[in-house]
Amino acid sequence: MSKANKQAAFTALNKFASARVALIEGMQKAGYTTIEDCTPIIIEWACSKTGCAFKVSSTGKVMMDSSHAKYEAAKTTKRDVLLMLAGTTRRASSGKKEIDLIEEAMKIVAKMTKAQKKKFLAAM
Repeated sequence: MSKANKQAAFTALNKFASARVALIEGMQKAGYTTIEDCTPIIIEWACSKTGCAFKVSSTGKVMMDSSHAKYEAAKTTKRDVLLMLAGTTRRASSGKKEIDLIEEAMKIVAKMTKAQKKKFLAAM
């Protein structure tokens, strides 16, 4: 691989890596500060990207047309964006939030006896 291709790849990867932060900041700047605030506009955006139809109920709730041929594509797009805003992905434990490893380690250490903690610290 040439150096130019490697640099271009790194540039693309860096842009991708900061995409979640840019998405959150962009939504906040647009006035959408919570997941609940974001959901209707994300539904409209996902429908416009996939060609799915959406409707607004009499109470103002934005909903995708589940009978539309592009419904599944729009639903997946919406879910992916909402999960990204929430800090997780479809592949991260079936949509559960990603585990904070330090927090989990602290819970494990808190359950240890004094002898176990001493042995653990000696091993480090």
